[in-house]
Amino acid sequence: MRVIDIFANVSEQVVQDKQVKKYGAVLLKHGFRGVTKVNPTVIWVDAVIAVIEATNSYLCYCAAREITQQLSEFNSNLETTLGHDIQFGEMEIKLLLKDKKNRLNHIERVGQVNRKEIKISQKKARLQLEHLNKLYVLLQKERLNSGCFHELVGLQVCLDSCIDATLSLLLNPNGEST
Repeated sequence: MRVIDIFANVSEQVVQDKQVKKYGAVLLKHGFRGVTKVNPTVIWVDAVIAVIEATNSYLCYCAAREITQQLSEFNSNLETTLGHDIQFGEMEIKLLLKDKKNRLNHIERVGQVNRKEIKISQKKARLQLEHLNKLYVLLQKERLNSGCFHELVGLQVCLDSCIDATLSLLLNPNGEST
């Protein structure tokens, strides 16, 4: 197969061509009279070989052109597909960012509600502790003034367990045991 460089100049093509070198050597050796001494069959065979090589080069060129066209179409299809994939990916990113924002807002709202509930629970527990302390003081006075000691001791034990539960609630507002 004969490859032709489309960017080469004519003088480079002439220097690289086998037939030009062959007949140029004959011309240099024998002059123009030497060309007449060459067998015409050899020239015809050489010309047929050159035509076959040219035909082969043209057919290879057509095949390469078809492959190039198919690759160009495949490339344009890939570019289109990639463009759609990029758009789809961007839409997914937007949806994920929106979902993230919604989740963060939900978490913030739940956190605010939980903080408010904890504050309310702590206020109620402190108020209950104040009432229990008042009850404790009254129980102490009654114990000093009264002679029924067993009933007051039972009441004192209940009051102490209630105070312990209230204090543990104040120390751990989530209600979890540590």
